[in-house]
Amino acid sequence: MATGMGFFQKLFTPAVSARAELLEELAVIAGRNQGLVERLKRHAALTGASIKPGVEALAEKEAAHVKALHSILAEHNVWSKLPEAALHDGSNNWERLSGDLAVLAALASDLRLNAMKWESIDEDIVGKLRQLSIEDDDHESELRHLAMKCDALALD
Repeated sequence: MATGMGFFQKLFTPAVSARAELLEELAVIAGRNQGLVERLKRHAALTGASIKPGVEALAEKEAAHVKALHSILAEHNVWSKLPEAALHDGSNNWERLSGDLAVLAALASDLRLNAMKWESIDEDIVGKLRQLSIEDDDHESELRHLAMKCDALALD
């Protein structure tokens, strides 16, 4: 019966609960994005001189995304969630950057999905989240290019 009561509570307070749920999702995304920044910084130090500047630049771009997400959350008095530690960073540069690429792709997808959910609630947030996801698509291409430089089997 408790689940039914929760359903009715959501039914009668849709705007407030929807906003709170979306802010909670956004806080998780912000935490995951912070984790990606930390991973990229850590992995940049392990890469060669030809790749390091590109990975560092991506870390800075993603740090700007974290700042933008924190700004959205701060407007609603919400803190981002702590980033989860990676279970396995990878044993070589290709594996590390490929893992970072997977995290980045998931973040971009989650931002797009979260933006769609915000459409009926706050158009300003929708615009910000869409812009971040578009930029993440570009960052994915950059990171994929850097990861391919690490792969001995990739074609030049």
